[in-house]
Amino acid sequence: MTTEAKKELAKDEAMKEGAAKQAATNEATPKEAVILVHGLAAVRLVMWPIGKRLRKCGYQVKNHGYFSISKTIPHHANRLGKILDGFENDPSITRFHLVTHSMGCIIGRHLLRQKRFEKLGRWVMLAPPNHGSHAARLLSPFLGRFCTPLTQLSDADGSFVNQLEDFRDTNDVEFAIVEAAYDRVIASNCVPLEGQSEYVVVKSNHGPLPWHSDAIRFVQQFLSQKKEGPI
Repeated sequence: MTTEAKKELAKDEAMKEGAAKQAATNEATPKEAVILVHGLAAVRLVMWPIGKRLRKCGYQVKNHGYFSISKTIPHHANRLGKILDGFENDPSITRFHLVTHSMGCIIGRHLLRQKRFEKLGRWVMLAPPNHGSHAARLLSPFLGRFCTPLTQLSDADGSFVNQLEDFRDTNDVEFAIVEAAYDRVIASNCVPLEGQSEYVVVKSNHGPLPWHSDAIRFVQQFLSQKKEGPI
């Protein structure tokens, strides 16, 4: 083997060793994580733009997908809880946050009322039906048998969502709410929730809200606790 070839081989080995050390360092470096949860009759793609932005900011992102039109909200909350348990028990994760859209917010509320998470940081609710949805109430007589959560999301006084207890007794998490200004699914007065630390309104419809640049920017700012200007 020529001297030049030996030099090149040594250079390659050094590069491989450096890459291995960097990978080991990345794995060992404590991280913050974010769990994304979409809403009813949606898929993970809905939350993809938020996940993309947060990954660029250094967060470990879990975009949780589930078959939303079947099963009950407590069932979906139980599944989400197993994911949060994983982050809770992962020594490489220092803290994790929640970003939820629509029914995903109600799933989160039910879960956080049932169980305490020590590593839970902050939470952003996007277009949450905190006091129910008139659309769900109107559709449930016709579609409720095929879409179990519809009745639970109704804005009727005795509905599941309107009977939820305050999760802050179990998890005193700081949370913010983003309302969609042109929401035809949830009335404006059904969005706020007692205890919210911030409340913003974005010029969007209900479904596209997680794709709106102002909503994405607010999520990033709220989770990082850094202000970059008005939304």
